[in-house]
Amino acid sequence: MDRTTSVDRGAAFVEAITTQMTQLARSLSAWAQAEAHSLETLEHQVVRVLHDFGTALLQGLVPLAAPARPAPELTCACGETARYQRMRPAKATTLLGSITFTRAVYHCSTCGQYCVPFDAQLQVAAGSFSLGLQELLALLGATQDSFAQASHVLERLTLLHVAPNSVRAASEDLGQLLVSHDEGVRVQAERSHTPPPAAQTAPPRVYLSMDGVLAHIHEVGFKELKTGCVYTTRTRRSRKTPEKTEVCAIAQSYVVRLCDAEAFGWQLWSEACRRGVGAQTEVVVLGDGAHWIWNIAEQHFPGAIEIVDWYHASEYVWNAARAIFGEGSELRGEWAKQQLERLWQGKVQQVLKALQPYSGREDAVDAAISYYTTHQGRMDYASYRARGLMIGSGTIESACKQLVSARLKQAGMIWDAEGAEAVAVVRAWLTSERWNEAMRLRPPPKRIYHRRATSAAA
Repeated sequence: MDRTTSVDRGAAFVEAITTQMTQLARSLSAWAQAEAHSLETLEHQVVRVLHDFGTALLQGLVPLAAPARPAPELTCACGETARYQRMRPAKATTLLGSITFTRAVYHCSTCGQYCVPFDAQLQVAAGSFSLGLQELLALLGATQDSFAQASHVLERLTLLHVAPNSVRAASEDLGQLLVSHDEGVRVQAERSHTPPPAAQTAPPRVYLSMDGVLAHIHEVGFKELKTGCVYTTRTRRSRKTPEKTEVCAIAQSYVVRLCDAEAFGWQLWSEACRRGVGAQTEVVVLGDGAHWIWNIAEQHFPGAIEIVDWYHASEYVWNAARAIFGEGSELRGEWAKQQLERLWQGKVQQVLKALQPYSGREDAVDAAISYYTTHQGRMDYASYRARGLMIGSGTIESACKQLVSARLKQAGMIWDAEGAEAVAVVRAWLTSERWNEAMRLRPPPKRIYHRRATSAAA
């Protein structure tokens, strides 16, 4: 196709835009001098004028990107020849508002299909949103408290009104695309037991944390979205006590899925492999007492250092102390602090010995005995600290709040399963700094409908 832009078309565009700019400047000047305005009023007026001017600018630029003259024929997707039918108008909604443009429509008599190459060039389907607008809709839909709020924020930012249901569709469509991508990686990994390609080189030590958070699912009730985090750490001076150092998480990437532990394990393993984790990497797995976490660790990360996070380990001491001595007893605090000091030093057997006299009397005591007996091999806290290892669960607790609770657990929210997972996955990719990668995965937009008519409609 002839893609040259004629001098006449270009010159006409420049002349029209220049004239409009001059008119806008004169109009703004007269308006500004007519009465006193605050800076806020001035900036709002300029933003609205620039928005309208931007729409006109885009409306004028789009035809210049089209071939000056349509080719008489082209090769159809079926391999046969599609012949030019006519020029046909189309609309698209963009970040600057709705625009209309005309483009050449071709018809293949062999397969009966119509093709519109300029739509493919623009990466837009007639009657749909532009990719730029879809990106912003998905971003706001996933990060604001609700789709209605996202619609409101979009209008405040761009002066463009889009219905909340359209925001929902954009957010969930992107999320389902990312879920399908992740699922493809997982299935391939599970079938071949071959790690996916690494996107980066892993440092000598990498941490994995896992947990689950409940979301309200329509007609099902509360279901657990399993959340995983792959990260590294660095040591820094404590902000509260500068004479001490603390280990903090950096370079976090996340996995969120509404699935069983078996599938989630392969998903997390795939993400770890993408982060470069291999046979030479020291892997540290941090989690609470959930059996599925340690099953995943043993299956996918054999030889990893397994650590029950300090918060959950210490919580059992306090629960037992409350059951033994009562809520307001001074002995409760003294006894708990003594056991916590023992636990801090990794002396789990001494804690168990202190609990044994109260065995069978209180459920909280029996729960603590069972917990420490099961996980004592994951509670060598003195050794972990000596090696500079992180022992807290703050990273994964924060991930559960950021990725799931903050968006999916607003008051009164009930989700369908696909929508909940889709929005959570969009948040996971965004928080993992994989947004540009997510945008590259999007396929070209398709027409809303497909027909084999004999007319030249498109």
